[in-house]
Order: sequence, then C-alpha cells, then structure tokens
Amino acid sequence: MHTTLRSLTDRIDRLPVSRFHVRVLIIAALSLFFDTLDTVVTGFILAELRAVWQLDAKAIGIISAIGLSGYLVGSFASGFIADYLGRKKTILYTLILYSLFSASRGLSPDVYVFTILNFFTWLFVGAESSVVPPYLAELWPSRVRGKLNGWMMAFFALGVSMSPLYALYVIPHFGWQWALFLTLPFALLGGLMRSGLPESPRWLVSKGRVSEAELVVKIIEDTVAAETKQALPAVAISPPLPTTTPATLGDLLGPRFRSTTIMLWCAWFAQYGVLYTFLSVLPTVLALEGYSIVKSFQFSLFIYSAFVPAYILGGYFVEWFDRKYAALGAYFFAAVFGTLFGLSTRPELFVTFGALTAFSLGIGATFIYTYTPELYPTEIRATGMGIASAWGRVGGILFLLAFGIFAVLQGKLALFLVSDGMLTVAFFAVLIFGPSTRGKSLEQTSSLKT
Repeated sequence: MHTTLRSLTDRIDRLPVSRFHVRVLIIAALSLFFDTLDTVVTGFILAELRAVWQLDAKAIGIISAIGLSGYLVGSFASGFIADYLGRKKTILYTLILYSLFSASRGLSPDVYVFTILNFFTWLFVGAESSVVPPYLAELWPSRVRGKLNGWMMAFFALGVSMSPLYALYVIPHFGWQWALFLTLPFALLGGLMRSGLPESPRWLVSKGRVSEAELVVKIIEDTVAAETKQALPAVAISPPLPTTTPATLGDLLGPRFRSTTIMLWCAWFAQYGVLYTFLSVLPTVLALEGYSIVKSFQFSLFIYSAFVPAYILGGYFVEWFDRKYAALGAYFFAAVFGTLFGLSTRPELFVTFGALTAFSLGIGATFIYTYTPELYPTEIRATGMGIASAWGRVGGILFLLAFGIFAVLQGKLALFLVSDGMLTVAFFAVLIFGPSTRGKSLEQTSSLKT
C-alpha cells in the first residue's frame, strides 16, 4: 500500500493501548512533573527568601513575572524549533538545559543573579512543556487521546503535590540552595531516558521523510503486538478528508484558523494567568495572612493535593462531556471558588475553597493541553501550541505584576476578582468558538471550522 499520512495515522489509531504507550507517556511527561515542581518550589523558595534577602511582596511578584517572561520566550520559540528540528530533539535538549540552569540558581549570591538564572530556567521549562503535548497527541490513538492526556496531566499533579512535601523537608533541614541542587540528577536522568523515544511519524511525513515515518510506525506496531501477544486489529479505512493546502505560519491568524487561534489565546491567557499566579504566590499569600512559613507550607500541601484528582479525572471529563463543556464547567467553578477563597478568613474555609479552586483549575488545564494540539494540522501544530502557551505566560506575567498591587494594597479578594474577569472572557470564547473534537482523529479535528 502506498504510504500516506492518512494510512500511517489509521495504523496508529487502531492500535490497542499497551506498555509502549505507557512507557512513552511516562518518559515524555516527566517534563511536566519538573515544570510544576520547579514552579511551585520556586514559590516556596521565594517565600523563604523574603527574610534572607529582605524581599517584599512587590519584589516577589516582579521576580516571578521575570521568570514567567522566560517561560513566555521558551513557549513561543519552542514551536518553531519543534516544527523545524523535530519533536524528539526539542524535548531532549530543553530538559537537559533546564536542569543545568535550575540547579545553578542555588549558587546565586544575590537576588539579581537568582532572577537572571530563574529567567533561563523557566525559558527551557516553557519550551519543553509546550512541545510534549503535541508530540504525545501525534503518537496516541484518537479514541483514548483525552484519557491518556489526563494521565499525562497527572504528572503536573504529581509535581504540584510533591512540591510542599519536598519544600517542607529540604528547605528547613538543608537550605533553599539544596532544594535546587537536588533536582539536577533527576532531570538529567529523564533526559537520558528520552534519547530512546521515537520521532513523531506525522512530523516525519510533513517533512517528506516518508520512509523514516513508515519505519517508526512499523516498529511501534511490532512492539505493541509483542507486548499484547495478539494480532493487531485490521486497519479501518477512514473516510477521505477535504483536500486542503499545507498550513503555514500565516494561517494562524488567516481566515482558516483565526477564530480557533483567538479562542485558544483567550483560554490560555486566562487559564495560566490564574493558575501560575495561584501556584507561585500561594505560600506568600498565606504568609501575608499571618501564618508562619511552616504553617503556610502545610496549608499549601492540602490545597495543592486537589490537583491530583483534578488532572486524572480531567482526562475522563474531556471524553465524557467533550472538551469544550469540561472547560466551561472548569472556568465557572474556578471563578466561584476563587472568589470564595478571597473572601475566606477562617483557616478551614481558606483551605477548602483553595483546594476547590485548585481542582477547577486542574480540570481547565487538562482541557487546554488536550484541545490545543487537536485544532492545528501537523505542519503548524507545535508552533500553534507554543504561541498559545506563550499567551498563557503573558497572562501569568501581567497577573504576577498585579499581585504586589492588589494583594498588598487591596487584599487577596481584589486579586481574585480580577481573575474572575479573565475567566469570564475565556468562558465565552470557548462557548462561542470552540468546536467538538471528542473521538475524532487529529486530521479530522484540525480541519474543523469554527
């Protein structure tokens, strides 16, 4: 049979889920674990450095915003690099560079060096975390893409939930420097494991390397057959798609994808503007409320633990309710619970509504990481994902800069009222322009009209 992109993707989509898919998921998604571990632990370290370097809330907001600006640059550039250089090389090199810069922050003699190194650390974190979702989406069967994406997002949850435990143990006993040094060997090990990952067949075909794509798919088929110990299902011939010209960068804001792009930018801006601010400043917010560092870490542990069921269940929600309806519920409840969190004065209410806010934001994050790669074709999938992800970091930067003003001068409630406005815009953007993609192949979802 003549090898075409459609024939290769039909072969990928009919495969049963096996240890191969789980293995690729774990190795590739380790970046998402380090993404959140680094982000949240940095928040705890900044809370610790308030006393060490005499930092106020405004300074912490600026340092975090500069770090997220590195995330923005990395997210924006990574898509171009991954669409040109390949998914595998991009996620391999960025993890190695991230680990080196992350550990080097522990050598910082002052806040200025720390801020510069933090910028480059988050640059490479942003780069790798923006490429992993398109890479995995291109390898997974369509019928289980949402569920597997939920398990991918569980690595975010693992990083979030482990961060307070990590910070509570390492920072008081060994100092904030070792909290950074000890991430190096694990990140480098993850980079070594990635060297054995396959390249995306879809990307290889888009570059005219059809024989290499055929070889990768054949190896995957043989691996799955050996692991499942049964004959593979017959290849179902999918109905033909409308003939379209290959997508280019200009199509992102051209008539073909303009509505999709603007909708995704709004969703990313709100989702990660609120989420990363919540993750970065929660220990500081708790400290400003009068709680000790240890007590704020303990409260944060309970609140962050809500991300674990959110990310895992999120993968099932986006399959059961479709992507867009899962997102609408997530944004609505994130706004409601975030406002109640801002109103809370008693510890039990503070922790409860904080956890419910985290749960809602976790569902929204699963939606956006599943949805975005589905709506662009292979030629611009990583670029579209990277630029959309960068908009999320723009939201985070602006919101972190606002943190010092709103949290200190107006109180934490004002901060969450601002986030309500951002989530409302995202809610209506997804409601009006978001198409249904549940159960469709990437080639079908990227040809949908919005």
